[in-house]
Amino acid sequence: MSSLLAENPVRTPSDMPDAAARSGETRVRQGPKGFTLIELLVVIAMIALLMAILTSALSMARKQVRATVCMAALKQWGLCYQLYAADHNSKLPFYTGGTVNTTHMETLRPYYSDINKMRTCPTAIKVATGNPTGLQARSYFGYTRNAWQIDVAQAGWMADSDWGIGSFGENSWIRDVLESNGSRDTSRIGKTWVTIDVKNIKDAPFIGDARWNNAWPDNDNPAPASVATEEQMYNIGNWSQIVCYVMRRHKDGINICFGDGTVRHVQAEELWTLRWNRQSVRTDVGDALAWLKPTF
Repeated sequence: MSSLLAENPVRTPSDMPDAAARSGETRVRQGPKGFTLIELLVVIAMIALLMAILTSALSMARKQVRATVCMAALKQWGLCYQLYAADHNSKLPFYTGGTVNTTHMETLRPYYSDINKMRTCPTAIKVATGNPTGLQARSYFGYTRNAWQIDVAQAGWMADSDWGIGSFGENSWIRDVLESNGSRDTSRIGKTWVTIDVKNIKDAPFIGDARWNNAWPDNDNPAPASVATEEQMYNIGNWSQIVCYVMRRHKDGINICFGDGTVRHVQAEELWTLRWNRQSVRTDVGDALAWLKPTF
């Protein structure tokens, strides 16, 4: 038996030539299959699409965060007004032209501890110098995306130590207007809110996103016509009108703090429907602001 195995050994698969070898052919061993050009282009296109979606989502998230921080700052200003009224027998700050008693920055200083960050919306922190007020050398109106600036060294109604920058504006109709001798300005009586507990005060805008530190808006102020630049829409000729607040800083409008301390988003077109003063009458401006592009 052993002699038979020696003459006819068992052959393993590795010892047996394959068909190609038996036929005299040479087999070429192929490596791993790679991507084709079309497949690579498809992958690149998909990555680009995902990046675009992600970038857009991140941009929207940043804007939403800024709007939320803006509302939080305005909420703090609302609290400052409440605290002031609590310390002054329910009276709101008064207004005396030409003095420091004209601005929320000075009147409410004891309640916000000079925290400058409270004075600007995170969407409009940097000052732009393209729209000078013409009143002082370095005073500039704000923009949708820029803060206003007051030249405190030259403005007699500002403390010299004040920061002089902000992007919120007070509705001055909330203040009782006094003459320099302390008597009330009779032309404003009946329109100003004066106290925190007067009827309908919850509907009165106190402070919000603005191009200047204050204004005297009226519902019969005209809606701005289409313009090429913001300087053409807002300047020293109409600084006190409702246009001070007309912009789309947050999507289609601005944020405003009302008399009851609540803060809400207001469309630009809605500004003419608010109770700026006690005699305000709602006005519908229709599509007059259709040209004003939303900020997304």
